[in-house]
Amino acid sequence: MLKTYDLATLNARAKNDPKGFIEESEAAYLKQIDDTAELLGERLAERPILLLNGPSSAGKTTTADRLCRAIERRGIRSQRISMDDYYLSRDSYSMPYDEENDVVDLESPLCMDLQLLSDHLHRLAKGEEILVPSFDFVTGRQTLNVTPMRLSKDEIVIIEGIHSLNDVITGGLEEQSSCVYLSIEAQVQDGQGGRFTPEVLRFARRALRDAHFRSASVVETIRQWLSIRRGERLYIAPYRHHAEFTIDTYLPYESNILYPALRETLTEHLDALEKADLREAYRAATLFEPIDYLPYIPEASVLHEFIG
Repeated sequence: MLKTYDLATLNARAKNDPKGFIEESEAAYLKQIDDTAELLGERLAERPILLLNGPSSAGKTTTADRLCRAIERRGIRSQRISMDDYYLSRDSYSMPYDEENDVVDLESPLCMDLQLLSDHLHRLAKGEEILVPSFDFVTGRQTLNVTPMRLSKDEIVIIEGIHSLNDVITGGLEEQSSCVYLSIEAQVQDGQGGRFTPEVLRFARRALRDAHFRSASVVETIRQWLSIRRGERLYIAPYRHHAEFTIDTYLPYESNILYPALRETLTEHLDALEKADLREAYRAATLFEPIDYLPYIPEASVLHEFIG
């Protein structure tokens, strides 16, 4: 069930108590991390592989890191693999096309070497060494860098990515893996009879992340959005049932940072927002009031994944 917030309350807290608002939001997120780490530690002997899944901009990278830290505080060593490093070089294959939205289908599992990742996970479970590849999003190519990895006894490996619960990955690992699903499991009521859905809240994360870290402008993200949502329906939702645990990564104060930062840019692209079924994103940009966050946001906040 989605957690529901009130826009007026969020704005009031952003204005009157930014420090307390941020601390409370971060503490609730970290409690979920800690509770999940406790459960994972209890089943380590039988399940040394953690598959971390969720839609675009759910906060998988940062949450994987936080889970590693929480697990290590319990005396358990951990390692991480990002599925992003298993993307194929874009000039090495014919990229799939989303004809429905007339864009390249960057969400497709065909863009990734899932067979290699599956082989690597099976080998890790057997105690064998693998060489983890590296992908450069700026060049769109695999690099020459590889990282040796071997899973020791009483050690856990965390694999995060949008396809981590795909049957190609989970097949044969059911008894050796745990599955965690991440997403924004929240909505914001605007006080005017409308609401901002989890998808609208998550769009702001994706738009700023791509602009900061993936050489994609906000308007490019807008144009890709319907294909992103299609990919979630086709490639993520059918496998969500594998997840045993869910973590809500929404920080109630985050929209008071993200949407004011997008306000000017979104104003310039109203037609593109309309075509992408993102008209509510512009409205969010006009209604969320900014928060003075720099003195209070923790260095380890999941938001740094999107705003730097």
